[in-house]
Amino acid sequence: MNGNFISRFMWGLFIIVMGVGLMLRQSGVVDFDIGMVVSTYWPLLLLFLGIQGMLQRAAYGNGSFFGSSIMLIVGFVFLGRNLDWFAWSIGDVMQFVGPLILIIFGLRMILKPKSKKTEEIPGDDWKAYNYGQVNVDIPPAPPLHPDPTKPSSDLPDQEDVSDAPSDKAEGNQVTPPVRPNDAYTKLQQKRHKWEEQAARTRGHFERHAQQVKDHRERHLRNAAKHHHRNGRVEWWNHDPNVQTRSGFIGDIYLGQDYWELKPMNISHFIGDTVLDLTKAQILPGETTINISSFIGDVKVYLPDDYEIGVHVVSSAFIGDVAVLEHKEGGIFKNMDIETPYFQENDKKIRLHVSTFIGDVRVTKVG
Repeated sequence: MNGNFISRFMWGLFIIVMGVGLMLRQSGVVDFDIGMVVSTYWPLLLLFLGIQGMLQRAAYGNGSFFGSSIMLIVGFVFLGRNLDWFAWSIGDVMQFVGPLILIIFGLRMILKPKSKKTEEIPGDDWKAYNYGQVNVDIPPAPPLHPDPTKPSSDLPDQEDVSDAPSDKAEGNQVTPPVRPNDAYTKLQQKRHKWEEQAARTRGHFERHAQQVKDHRERHLRNAAKHHHRNGRVEWWNHDPNVQTRSGFIGDIYLGQDYWELKPMNISHFIGDTVLDLTKAQILPGETTINISSFIGDVKVYLPDDYEIGVHVVSSAFIGDVAVLEHKEGGIFKNMDIETPYFQENDKKIRLHVSTFIGDVRVTKVG
């Protein structure tokens, strides 16, 4: 039994169930609408993937326990909502995700067995080698940095070096000593070469850094110049004057008190995002708001004022989307809605909402 057995078994079982259902429908034993079945029972696919991941994790240790759990929770919530078992939303379930993660992490710390580490005995890093008896005397090492304060006459000349006493071994020649002046000259030459190489390398990196800086500045100028070229919509505002709000786990609620609306970027990972504009002071002109969420509901409350034009672009991978009087549900849902006479209004709000798993609600209150 290899590691792909569970995957082949689950997908084979899934295809068999589909084939049996279609066969019963064709033979007249059961009657159902395929579109209704897909729109109602599509969360079963998430449950199927979650169960498959759990089985692979338990049998072979492959897969992600966290990802499979997310699949099971999301599939169960959407299936229960489609079958009217309960009225929970993804935001209601996400409130318990943080404590549940802490509980699971604590249980794993308690139940996980301590791995046994084998201590390796280090080998001998040093080893002595016997080269035999060396009969040649090693000359004394020349000074690396001669004293510049002494006159050159103090240095030993050629006659002194040649007359220096040296021992002779039988059958071997005496190695002539190295002149200190020659060693110092060679050292200076090497040092000079290293300095030249370092200067060339430093100049190369400085030129490369200047090219990168010029390219970045040119790219920023072109991006600002062609921001709205050809009717293209930029979903994320990189203006440094734009307000930025972000969160990881939890809920974000903006607009509890009276405030002045400015261009804003809101990003959130897990949790609900609520933006209340009913108490906001909206200035003349167009104000762009970008909201990005991974898991959780996004709710935006707009003031019911005919003098304010609203343009909403929303997308959701899994979840319901309700913008003003329009509503859609399922997967891969995109919606582009704007109020009448949007271009003629003095005050405009351009809202971009993107979420992966969760519901999107944009309603007028007032």
